[in-house]
Order: sequence, then structure tokens, then C-alpha cells
Amino acid sequence: MLENDSLIRPGMKVALVPCPALGDTTLFLWLAWRLQAAGAEVSLCSKGLLSLSHYLPGLTILDGHYDLPSLARSNDLVICALKRFDELSDSEPSNVAYLASKKFSSDHPLARREVLIRGNILPGGNNVICRDSRAGKTMTQWIDLYASEILGLDVAAAPAGFQLLPAVSEDAKRRIAIFPTSPDINKNYSALGFKRLADKLAAKGWVVEFVGTVPEQVALQSLYPNYIVHAFSDLKGLVDYLRSCSVVISNDSGGGHIASLLGLHTFTITRRREDFTWRPGFNSLNRVINPSITFKWLGRPIWRPFISHRRLIRELPKW
Repeated sequence: MLENDSLIRPGMKVALVPCPALGDTTLFLWLAWRLQAAGAEVSLCSKGLLSLSHYLPGLTILDGHYDLPSLARSNDLVICALKRFDELSDSEPSNVAYLASKKFSSDHPLARREVLIRGNILPGGNNVICRDSRAGKTMTQWIDLYASEILGLDVAAAPAGFQLLPAVSEDAKRRIAIFPTSPDINKNYSALGFKRLADKLAAKGWVVEFVGTVPEQVALQSLYPNYIVHAFSDLKGLVDYLRSCSVVISNDSGGGHIASLLGLHTFTITRRREDFTWRPGFNSLNRVINPSITFKWLGRPIWRPFISHRRLIRELPKW
């Protein structure tokens, strides 16, 4: 259902171009579902999502290689992550809108640029997702605010989400997947901390398994020799595996976001505050585990020893 002042109409063609990072991709996928619910014909430019096409009926998934002018010609509106913006281009199509994660300066070229849909101005088309990092909203709530206030979409109900997924395995309630890495090693919890946590969980009867990337698998297996370490060549493999889990524990990384999108309980270990914006937020079953204290030593933040395993274990669902 569309709001009366929406410029998005059933049958309109909209293309979305996220950054390749998994967290950003899941956010644009959520927006794609919102547009799809409004009757738009939606294309998503994401190499990572190609393997999930079967679970995304009605969406057209394109690989990451695209030509922006061609996309603009074949769609009524294109919404791109800001990193795709070419400030040196003199021929940016007028129906391309850009979204930044955080505020851009008032003298940024996008602040002066109008976005058009079929000749009509889309006020605020070039915008930011997170308008106030101190507001406590998740990125999901911020993207819904953009969808409702700028695009005029109805965001009252949850979108359809993935379809035709494999059945949840019979022992999923007792399996926990731990993602011990992320692209930014500076924000990761320690490998020893994850091992101690896994041992405590296993002692309480949980089936604990680790997940990493294919290049990481051998190294992770040596760090966690008593546990299965999974690695998947594509997102379909990961999604199918997560249907055998009920809980994901991770750093601030894409693993938590895809798990949240699938409806799982998520625990994000981070030194950031509990309501930090980029926590998984596609369902209400998300918890942030942060340190009880943090201090600096020789200019480096010390926080990992102060993560409470007891608090995390206490907040786990019962099975």
C-alpha cells in the first residue's frame, strides 16, 4: 500500500546499487522488499545476492558490474550508495539518488543536486540513512524512515522477506553459530575470548560451531580445534546453514545482519554502546554485548577483557 503523496507507483522500475559489504547489502535488500510491496519492479545490483535469487522471487538480481547510465535509462529511479557517486562526472543522470551512511557536508555536490522521477522532483532524494547516530535507532529503522518520509512507502508491516527457504532443522534450537572475524580486525573480539565463550556454551549443552570465510577456514580450525568451522563459497550456502541455527554471536559484521534478516537471535560483541546504529536490527531479537569498562593504554583502547560471558549466556533463549 502506498501513501497518497508517494511518487512511487505500481509498475515503476527501480534499481538499487548497494556497496558490496554484506551489512550494506542486507539494508538495500530490505529497501527492495519495501519497494516490491508497493508494486515497483525492483532490480538489485549485487554479486553476493546472485546465489540467493531463488529465495528472492519478484526481485531481479544483477551482478556487481553495471553501467550507471544504462541503469538510469532503463529505470524510473536508481538509488545508489554514496560511494558509487562520481563527483567528477558532468553527466550524472537526474533520476539517480544517492544515500550516504552519515551526513555529508552542506557544500557537497549532492546537497545542490535534484533527483527526478518521470520529470517530478523527489524532495530529499539525495539523503543520509542515519540522520543522528545518537538517536538509538538501528540502520533498519533509519532506512524505513527514508522509505516512508522520502519515498512515501508504507512501512507499518514487516516486508515479505526471503521465500522458499529450506525447512528449519530439527536441532536448530540448540545450535549457536559464532562469527569470530570481520574485515576490521581492530573491532574484533579476541580469538581466546571466543574460545572460552564457546567452551562455556558447550558445557551448558549448546551445539557450538564457528563460521568464517573460505581463506580463513584453515587458520580458524587451528584456533578452535574442538569445534566444526564452516566456510561457504556463496551466500546461499551460508543462508542454508543458518536454517540449522537459532543464535548467532558475532563481531560488528555482516554475519549478524544476515542472521537478523533470517529472524535469528543475534548477539553482537563490540566496544561500542548498546544502542549503536549499526547493530543488527531486522528483528527485535538483537542484543549488544559491550564491555563493562574501557580505557586507553598507550593510545589503544582496552576493552576485550571486560566482556561479560555471563551476561551473554544469561540472555540466551531457552531450548
